[in-house]
Parts: sequence; structure tokens; C-alpha cells
Amino acid sequence: MSMSPTRTLPAAAIIALVAPFLAACAGPSIDVSGCDVALTATMETLQAGLTEDGTLRHGRTHERTDDQFFISAEFLPSDKDEDFDGDILTWFTDDPRGSYFLSVDEHARDQSGWAGADFGVSEDGAVTSRGCVVVVRGEPESDECEEQHEEFC
Repeated sequence: MSMSPTRTLPAAAIIALVAPFLAACAGPSIDVSGCDVALTATMETLQAGLTEDGTLRHGRTHERTDDQFFISAEFLPSDKDEDFDGDILTWFTDDPRGSYFLSVDEHARDQSGWAGADFGVSEDGAVTSRGCVVVVRGEPESDECEEQHEEFC
């Protein structure tokens, strides 16, 4: 009975084969340094436009260009616990202190009464705005300036 030798791949070869797949799973990182905490007045206006029972939290504003702003926030349904990962809703406006917003994504269109924008989340600046909320999504609101997220203070 003849036995064939066992062939093994060197560890470096295995890493070289697997690394691209792991990197793809990690996804791109988003620079959140251009985001600010949304004004209380902005959040109150957006909250008033909700059509479902719940609250907005972790509101973030990203200024795309002069007088063009994306505002994203996490929607926490009233029947969910504070650590629930809510939907991220995104709006667009030329005046975050104003009273006119456009719903950018599907969730904002479904869960608020704001008219739909003629563009979606692929618009330049919208993904960044949403990324600013992702880093705090599912965390309870804090009286501290977003405890452990000083980049938004």
C-alpha cells in the first residue's frame, strides 16, 4: 500500500488567500470628523414630522457644501429598549435651523412626513452623515457630550 505525501500550504499563502475576503467584510471607513451634533431645534422639528411612535436620537449634521446639509439620526421605536439598534433616517436641507427638510432614505420617507428628495443616500455627503450616526447607534442618549465620542462635542 502506497501512501502519498501530505501537502500543506504555508501560513503566508493561506493569509494571502483569505485577507482580501476579510478586508471586504470590514467595509470602508468613514471620516466622521466633518460631522457636528445636530441642533436641538433641528431635532425637535424633525421629531415633530415623525409618523411613527418613537424618538430620534444621536442627531448629526454634515455640511456638504455651503448651505447644503445632511442630517441623520437614529429612530428608536417607543416599544424598544435603549440599547436597540434603530433605523438611521437621513434628511437634506439648506437651513438646519429652518422648517423645510427632504427625506433622503427609505426609512425617513416611511417614518416621517417630510417630502422625498429627488436623490438618495448615494448623493455626495449622505453616506458620511449616516456614518456619523453609525458610530453611536444602539447606545442610550447621554447627558454628557456623547460620552466617549468627543469628536462630536
